Amino acid sequence: MNRAALMGSLFAALLPMASFAEMSYSKIEVEYIDVELDSSFGGVDGDGFAVSGAYDMNGQFFLLGEWQDQSFDFGIDGTQFELGAGLHHAMSSTVDFVGTLSYIDSEVEVSGFSASDDGLGLGAGIRARLGDSLEVDAGLKYVDFDDAGSDTGFSFGGRWYFTETMAFSLGLDTADNADAFRFGFRAEF
Repeated sequence: MNRAALMGSLFAALLPMASFAEMSYSKIEVEYIDVELDSSFGGVDGDGFAVSGAYDMNGQFFLLGEWQDQSFDFGIDGTQFELGAGLHHAMSSTVDFVGTLSYIDSEVEVSGFSASDDGLGLGAGIRARLGDSLEVDAGLKYVDFDDAGSDTGFSFGGRWYFTETMAFSLGLDTADNADAFRFGFRAEF
C-alpha cells in the first residue's frame, strides 16, 4: 500500500472519534521524518526529527521556524534550520490561503567533511477543516539556494485533533530529488 493511501485510510478511520474546530497559527510540533533521495544520489535513504513552531502575531501574520536533524546511509548527516514569516487569509469559513517567506540554512557532513548552503524559500498553499476534528493542507514551495540552485516541491498533510489543541499529523513532501514522509504531534496555543 502506498503512503498516500495509508494516510487517507488512517484519517478516514479516525474522523468520527473527536469533535473540535478552528485553525490556529500558533503551535509547536515534533515530527519523525523518513527521507528517500532519488536514484541520482545512489538511492540514499535517511530518517530524523524536526521541531517546528509558529506564533500568530495579529490574526493574519505569523512567525515560523523549524530545525531538522537527519542521518542518512553511508554515514551522512544533515541539519537544516528555517526562519521566516507568513500570512493567512480566510477564503471561506473553513479554508485559508497561506503564504510564507523564509530563510533556510542547510549543512551536510560526511567523514569529518562538511558543506553548507543557504537560501530563500517562498511557499503558497491552502489549509482546510474537514469536519470538526480533521484538517488538511496542501502547498507548493520554491527554494533558491546560493550554491545548490533552486527546487520546487509539493506537500500534502493532515491532522487529527484528539483534543481542541492537540493533534497527530501525517504528511508527504515531494521535490525533484527527494520524498519525505512525516509523522508527528502538534500542540497549539
